[in-house]
Amino acid sequence: MSEQDFYIGYLPKMPNGHWRKIRSFLAGVGVLAIVAAFMLVKGQNDFNTASFELGKPTVVSGILTTNPVPLLQVVQGNDLSGQAVIQSILLIGFGKHGAEAALDSAAAKRKMPLEGKLLTLEGTLIYHDGKTLLELTKGPAAVLQVEQAQPIRRDIERLPGYTFTGEIADPKCYFGVMKPGEGKVHRSCAALCIAGGIPPVLKTKLADGSTAYLIVKGGNGEAVNQAVLPVVGQAVQLSGQVVRYDDWLVLEWDQSQAIETLGSLMILDAPMCTEKGLAAVTYSSN
Repeated sequence: MSEQDFYIGYLPKMPNGHWRKIRSFLAGVGVLAIVAAFMLVKGQNDFNTASFELGKPTVVSGILTTNPVPLLQVVQGNDLSGQAVIQSILLIGFGKHGAEAALDSAAAKRKMPLEGKLLTLEGTLIYHDGKTLLELTKGPAAVLQVEQAQPIRRDIERLPGYTFTGEIADPKCYFGVMKPGEGKVHRSCAALCIAGGIPPVLKTKLADGSTAYLIVKGGNGEAVNQAVLPVVGQAVQLSGQVVRYDDWLVLEWDQSQAIETLGSLMILDAPMCTEKGLAAVTYSSN
């Protein structure tokens, strides 16, 4: 070893040979760090385009129905055959609560049922992927006006039974209030929302590759919020009958068949079923 290659740490200058090796090592580590950071960012899922108009109240008028869940039926004109085109806005309460308590309180205050009435509501809009929700931010005070109305012809269709693969989420957070509003990172929040009365929704894929959202109810139309809590935010497989209420699909879960949990990689990797009929009829109208 030459005198020039020998280095003692307290000396003011490092030999060039040592310094070249350290610089090469640091440069290699820097390149690897940049590549690793790029791959990490590239591998993350983008936030969806869901929107929550926080602090921007909106007034909406429509006819209230509570079948299968609280919905405000808003007429958006007529189709080519002259039939009313209905947008069903899912109603939810403030915080982690369903809309029932606010609506019941408003009905008691007015001493009249609200079902089937033309309501003018003020709330906060939540929307994503063709679905719209309205948070009754002011509770019972969100009901501004109640009027008599002619019933709207509903488009209800019972479809065959299917087995579905997807994730059960709470629609309030998924459709805009939280990002992300799904998966394990959101599981505890979703469970609180569903336990508070917000209807659970199964997010899944149709055979044509499009995403569908099905409100999950029991076989007789009863609420199953408590029953699905253990599997919220996980990849699941469950079976039941599908009923289309205007522009919402409802899965009447056959509770004689337990919900099967799947590996996390199974979520939305494949269509929920191989049948093409459901995809074809989902957005049809009579």
